[in-house]
Amino acid sequence: MIEAKLDSPLIITDDAYLTLDSLLSAALQMIGGPKQDLPLDQTAGIYHASAAILVGDSPITGQAPFVSRITNRDCEIPNLHPWTNGKVKKPKKTLHLKSFPNAARIDKYPLYQYPKVIWFGKGDLDETRHLLSCLPGVGKRCNSGFGQVAEFNATQITTDFSFKLPDSSPARPIPVSLINLFDIDQAECLIDKTTFKPNYFDYASADMCVIPTTRSILCKKLSMVRDIAA
Repeated sequence: MIEAKLDSPLIITDDAYLTLDSLLSAALQMIGGPKQDLPLDQTAGIYHASAAILVGDSPITGQAPFVSRITNRDCEIPNLHPWTNGKVKKPKKTLHLKSFPNAARIDKYPLYQYPKVIWFGKGDLDETRHLLSCLPGVGKRCNSGFGQVAEFNATQITTDFSFKLPDSSPARPIPVSLINLFDIDQAECLIDKTTFKPNYFDYASADMCVIPTTRSILCKKLSMVRDIAA
């Protein structure tokens, strides 16, 4: 089990799960290593790596706004709210290229102030520690000061919760066609089309998956998990 002590609020969007394998893949890209060399076990081509779980008793939530330039790709997105010269225009279905390069948009990301975030995984613990230490932070906009980590701690546990959590919910996105391998009840799960392995931005590889629903726990619940897994 990996624990990160957070030094600043964390940004995680609703459709992103910040899995442990996505973090390690990003770290490998930063240091120039081959992405297939993640120090994690696999079953049926899926890494033993859970989604992030926020830990805290009195969390603070909010939104983090960022101004971004509009690109050609954005012209295909309906109902944009262009932002120019400090004035918000009426929504448009598309933007004409003549509005470049001054057009911009305001993105608002969900913001979470928690003391800790944890992941479950199975693999080479020492190499996992090394790769995590290469990251500038976790979550979106970590290069802007969000998701800063004071320290990573690793605890060896005897039970593998990287696919199925103690509450029987999925610990990470898993293709519906494979859930029987992990004793997950589809009837109790939410299902969505999403990616389930690096590169997580390659939506051409997305599939119908059961998705994590346990996104945060109380501190005392973390102690219970440690006791169960010991």
